[in-house]
Amino acid sequence: MANVCKNCETVFEGKFCNNCGQKHYSEHDKNFGHIVEEALHFVTHLEGTLPRTVKTILLKPGKLSQDYCFGIRKKYYKPISFFLLLVVLYLLFPIFTGLNQPLAAYNGMPVVGPTFQSQIEAKMSLLHLSFEDFSMEFHHKSEKLSKIFLFLLIPLTALPLKLLFFRSKRPLFDHFIMATELCSFILLVLFLLLPIVILPAIRLINVNRIQDDFLLPVAAILIFTFSFIAIKRFYDQKWYWILPKAILLTGSVAVLSQFVYKPLLFEITMLFL
Repeated sequence: MANVCKNCETVFEGKFCNNCGQKHYSEHDKNFGHIVEEALHFVTHLEGTLPRTVKTILLKPGKLSQDYCFGIRKKYYKPISFFLLLVVLYLLFPIFTGLNQPLAAYNGMPVVGPTFQSQIEAKMSLLHLSFEDFSMEFHHKSEKLSKIFLFLLIPLTALPLKLLFFRSKRPLFDHFIMATELCSFILLVLFLLLPIVILPAIRLINVNRIQDDFLLPVAAILIFTFSFIAIKRFYDQKWYWILPKAILLTGSVAVLSQFVYKPLLFEITMLFL
């Protein structure tokens, strides 16, 4: 039986329009039972793809990107959607504030710290606020802006990947997906799973001290290990070519997040105050 798509007005047969893909809805689709069916389908689909995506990233670094760029996509949560989900979870449960620092942390940043301190003092004088009051204003504004700025982590990671593997002749899309997987790993492990593991220590010791003394070296080791395994699988090169590139990639992520992401977030936040 021929149907007319209500979305694009294409005549088609079957359940789905062969032009735009919209489903042909019948009276059955307006029943309350259909709403329950769609809800159950969403939950079961989510339960299948989400754990598989997490498991693949943790146990087989690089395979998600390898499969996704090859065209195997249905069994995984979409990389960008997965990263967005992690961003939301991180912002809801920000135990570690490494990606959204309090104002005081900017004063102590290497190289740019004195410049930031001068800007803070000038802004405090202009607004006639104490450091404590200004810190609260800064935190509220920075917290909102960081939701958008977290997506800068992906292109900032894709750029060194493109430069390190320019001879692979892969399209920018492939490097972008690999960067998304790496950034997802960083959020998932360093800012969601690791805080849960060391939660007893967090309750006993100052959080900032844990970040400085423990998280930074652990982060470097984990990012390097993940990067080495992931890019070796994804770009399919010998280990002795991958080793220096993994070191450079880890250093690039650290430098770009420290001297591009954080300063940019600081400057934009200051403009809105």
